[in-house]
Amino acid sequence: MLIAHISDFHVFHDRAETPLVRPDATRAARRVVEDMAQFSPGFDAVAFTGDLTDGGSAEDYGLLRDVLSPLKVPVFAVPGNHDKRTTLRSTFGDSIPFEEGHFLNYEAHLGFLRILALDTLIEGRSEGALAPASLDWLAGKLALPARGPTLLLLHHPPFPSSIASLDRAALTVGREEMVEILRAYRAPLFILAGHIHRPFQAVWNGAYCAVAGSPAFQIALDLAVSEHEPGQVSEPYAYYVYRIDETGSFTVHTRFVALD
Repeated sequence: MLIAHISDFHVFHDRAETPLVRPDATRAARRVVEDMAQFSPGFDAVAFTGDLTDGGSAEDYGLLRDVLSPLKVPVFAVPGNHDKRTTLRSTFGDSIPFEEGHFLNYEAHLGFLRILALDTLIEGRSEGALAPASLDWLAGKLALPARGPTLLLLHHPPFPSSIASLDRAALTVGREEMVEILRAYRAPLFILAGHIHRPFQAVWNGAYCAVAGSPAFQIALDLAVSEHEPGQVSEPYAYYVYRIDETGSFTVHTRFVALD
């Protein structure tokens, strides 16, 4: 199974709501999608870990659908803190199997691969949370046997980046409860997230974890303990390419896309 992991496109129809977002974010996103569409061998699916748009309007999501249109494989997306549940559901409900109710959690299957998507959005806030209902949903899903590995998608990483100022605005509610759920799970698990705007990988509570970069803007690497968020850096955009087999064995490559 060949999976691409992207995040944080922040596309917008009229104007960006986030000052750091590059004014040509849509053009940058199209460059990344073009690269994925031309990748050989072709991907089986794309995992898109939030901040799909910068404002969450219907026009923003309509533009995003056009940006993603060259991809002819399933795109499994979760909301980020800049997304809006109502418009995301109404725009992508025909292609993403969102659960009924308030949260945009869902389960999907791709051959032997199980995808569990978690909604960590607190509308109007940067940090994320897992509500008790979502934690119960996750525990119930992981209690069921799976044919092969599980991809767990969410926007706000529960695992640390070691960039202190950014970790304080990651998953701030439900993290410890999530740890307890994961400790009881023994099958291969991959946790894919976004939000940090800097690509990195980690092993956390026995699971492989990764955050993909952002073509909208990327944050500098600064591991000093500081109250201040690191500044922006001009680097090639990076997304991840996973080849995963039914046993959970995998390789991961970083795919770089040059952006002006």
